Amino acid sequence: MSRGTKKSIYYFDFCGEINTEKVLELSKERALELGIKKVIVASETGLSALKAVEMLDGIEVIVVTSALGTKVEHTGMGDLLIGIPDEEIFKKVNKKCTVVRGTDPFHNINAPFHEMTNEKIIRAILHCISSGVSVCILGVLMATDNGVLKKGEEVIACGGSFLGLDTACVVRASNSVDLFTEEGLVIEEILCKPRNPKYEWPITQKKMER
Repeated sequence: MSRGTKKSIYYFDFCGEINTEKVLELSKERALELGIKKVIVASETGLSALKAVEMLDGIEVIVVTSALGTKVEHTGMGDLLIGIPDEEIFKKVNKKCTVVRGTDPFHNINAPFHEMTNEKIIRAILHCISSGVSVCILGVLMATDNGVLKKGEEVIACGGSFLGLDTACVVRASNSVDLFTEEGLVIEEILCKPRNPKYEWPITQKKMER
């Protein structure tokens, strides 16, 4: 008697934007296979969002991004505004799909514990798998907290390692407050991830391809 299902995971040779189209291709394939109707796409510039709308025809795309005005400092390209800051790109994305702008649910996770750095511990553990996994989780939490997803809903989430997409997972949604409870978020499947998820910060592009 079968005790499970054999499925493949696609491993990229590099982190980064070069993998975006393949992530979306694999996500669409698995969404159709499982009958999943929604795909969460993390996008800070809006470019991955536009590519997702183009490639995921017939599937509802929910774009999750940072709060407008959020800045990432000391990157290889200088200080960058994120949260889809380009107004024209935002209008294009917002016209074609649902956009969730919000704050990082992990950011103040250690607030009740004073000086304990729970946020750093959680991120470090997830980054051992792929920073994109962390982004996938954050995207689903943010979308659920904003009422775009229902608790327990099965979706595909796509995330990346700073630019573009390089990771996709099948995720059972939950609110951020329930993350570590019995009814919390579940990563059911990993569709793809970088084989080596490590990269330098600030970004130097040595271990990434665009």
